[in-house]
Amino acid sequence: MGGTWTEDDIRQAISDRWWYHKIRLAPGIVTPGLPLDSVWEMVRAVRDTISYQGKRVLDIASFDGMWAFEAEKLGASFVVATDCYHPVFSNFSLCKDILNSSVVPLYNISPYHLWDGLKTILMDDASVNLGFPEQIRKNQFDIVQHLGLLYHVRDPLMTLSQARSVIKTGGYLLLETAAILNSEESFMLFNGPPEAKYRFYNDVTSWWAATVPCIQEMLKTTLFEPLSHTIRTIHDRRAGKYEIGRACLVAKAIPGKEMELASYRELLRTFRNPGLVPDYL
Repeated sequence: MGGTWTEDDIRQAISDRWWYHKIRLAPGIVTPGLPLDSVWEMVRAVRDTISYQGKRVLDIASFDGMWAFEAEKLGASFVVATDCYHPVFSNFSLCKDILNSSVVPLYNISPYHLWDGLKTILMDDASVNLGFPEQIRKNQFDIVQHLGLLYHVRDPLMTLSQARSVIKTGGYLLLETAAILNSEESFMLFNGPPEAKYRFYNDVTSWWAATVPCIQEMLKTTLFEPLSHTIRTIHDRRAGKYEIGRACLVAKAIPGKEMELASYRELLRTFRNPGLVPDYL
């Protein structure tokens, strides 16, 4: 139906659905998402520190697809949206059709398996026999959007390593997550199971709130250099002695050879960093 939607069609199509994101589908028509505008405006302010023009972009945990569609509007040449929660694909598909978007949806890929799930997109011309994973060079992503995800996964370091595996060296990670804002120590607060009455979010899918120093150190151990001038935070609530909020920043993908190998060799094992190839070292 792409290209044939009337305003009445759009309003009717979005009225009977639950929406997480607020996606502008036509003048005056926006999906009725959650009241998270302050978080999303913070992300947009941080996102403005990097250029999307002509870039290859991956949006992890895309859900309704707001960030993927916005990346396309910012001039990205190729956008892939991934998620592992297939029920939300219906919303994405509807928006894609209304917007006549070229974003590629892959809603069967876990953030723990980006390297394996995206191999066919990442590989260069198969007629050049470079072997694998050496064959993956030019087709890695310039920007990976890791938004509203880190605190929802049991193993946050693994998702960061997977994100690094599909980003070109010199590319960028746009990260936003729940965070502890009133501590300079490096640690994560565990939200706990229901019987612990939760510690920061009343949500069974939320696991961690990391301090900003902890977020920066996790990025450094997964071949990223956090760009301190991009860090933005907003306060949300109190959790005992902790001030809980959201943090957003950009991190640059660096090669393993920039690390002090004597100290970091174990961190550079390929089982920790999928896709590592010799020239990273």
